[in-house]
Amino acid sequence: MALRNFNRRNGNSKRGSNDSLFDEISKLAYQFYVDRGYSHGNDTEDWLRAERIVKARFNT
Repeated sequence: MALRNFNRRNGNSKRGSNDSLFDEISKLAYQFYVDRGYSHGNDTEDWLRAERIVKARFNT
């Protein structure tokens, strides 16, 4: 659910700056946290998952 909404909101465009990459990862990781009902203790997993997804999208 989060990934589908994230992709729809942000499209599939590439951006060059590290700041925008960080921002996209942050937004998606936060969305995973929200989707899980604000349950604490999974921040590292959320970040790494978001990082993989965003980097893969930026590399396509």
